[in-house]
Amino acid sequence: MDDSAPEPAVLEAVAARAVRAGGDYLADAFRDREIEAEYGTHDVKSAADETAERRIVDVITDAYPTHAIHGEESGRNGSHRYEWVVDPLDGTNNFAAGLPSFATAACVLEDGEPLVSAIYEPLPDSLYLARRGGGATVDGERLHAESDLSLPQGTVSFVVGLPAIRDETDRATATAVEDALGDVCKRTINTWSPCVDWGLLARGSIEGLVAYRPDVYEQYAGALLAEESGVVRRVFDIDEERGELRETEDPAATGVDGLYVAAPDGETCDLLVEAATEAL
Repeated sequence: MDDSAPEPAVLEAVAARAVRAGGDYLADAFRDREIEAEYGTHDVKSAADETAERRIVDVITDAYPTHAIHGEESGRNGSHRYEWVVDPLDGTNNFAAGLPSFATAACVLEDGEPLVSAIYEPLPDSLYLARRGGGATVDGERLHAESDLSLPQGTVSFVVGLPAIRDETDRATATAVEDALGDVCKRTINTWSPCVDWGLLARGSIEGLVAYRPDVYEQYAGALLAEESGVVRRVFDIDEERGELRETEDPAATGVDGLYVAAPDGETCDLLVEAATEAL
């Protein structure tokens, strides 16, 4: 396949095949219950992560052999204006524990900006697709992030990246942010599978998502999905030297270096920002 200037629709189709290839394997492995894993204090690594990533990468490289790939398991490989960021198993802790909440994800970056994303939840067989400027779908149906619940009645997902969890200072900050969010909504959830939560937000099934120093592997795919479903989002970078937040209007900003807040409407988003930033 000529990959010099791929059509977004073709990239989307390849991304869909790739995440399904990884997800189908995970569904079979989950049902077999023969899971090899290494358990750490803050994370779990399973053999399934590596196998799923190989299956995803095989689909991508078959279609676009020169594209760069940034896999959670294999790291960065290659250099190209198109880079695929791959999370082969978002929710490894859940997978290893027998909790049926996990997903596979892939996002294509064009010159560093998310262009196409695909998220697949294999057990409910739900495929989310998003294309920059082209909207978002789940199983072919257009997504609209709309909720009839007010924030005090609603549910907010709180996502923390693994490096932040491992850092004592960041972990304490994350706890403070989560507590503050709990004061303004009915409940906060931390499912350990951010892509599942991104799908809920894009469907309008939850009233917000706040991510503190999130991992790129889920954040790129999830943020594009949510934004193309119509959420309102605000993004803040953290000035490490001054310890200050700087809001950015960059449309390509994804919050991996700070704080990302998204909600179905502007009023809810502002309330979440107020709560989260006061805790930082």
